[in-house]
Amino acid sequence: MANVFKKLIRKELGDTDYLRYSSFIKKNIDNRMNESQTIFNDMYEKLKHCDIKSISKMHNRLNETMLLAFRISKNFLFAFLFYIMATIYLILQAMDVQFTVVSLILVNICFIYKTYEFISNKFCYIDAQIVLVYKAVLDRIILNERNGLNEK
Repeated sequence: MANVFKKLIRKELGDTDYLRYSSFIKKNIDNRMNESQTIFNDMYEKLKHCDIKSISKMHNRLNETMLLAFRISKNFLFAFLFYIMATIYLILQAMDVQFTVVSLILVNICFIYKTYEFISNKFCYIDAQIVLVYKAVLDRIILNERNGLNEK
């Protein structure tokens, strides 16, 4: 399972462009301004020909993805507390040992999944950089479209 930013960029721009952008950022990690402008220009050239309706949908999907990433981070504390409480509850109950072990294994599997989801979304520096540039490109296209409508 990839982080939500990686999924969005791969869906919107394709695997090839995602791999190209991420490898470019990895190579130029010390020189952020130059890398962002290069990626911005490339994305802008690819997306400037799309109609405003498509761009608006892309922008909405981006906003939803950013909210999802925020919710994943925010809800991890709740998941951790639930995991602790469920584990303590299962251990303290006077149940059959086999049932307790199976229950603890299932609770641990669920928590490991939530932890993986949290970590993969929390520490996705490269994907976050790509998403920030992508957002700037979409904002610029929308702004240019609005300015073009105002001039007419």
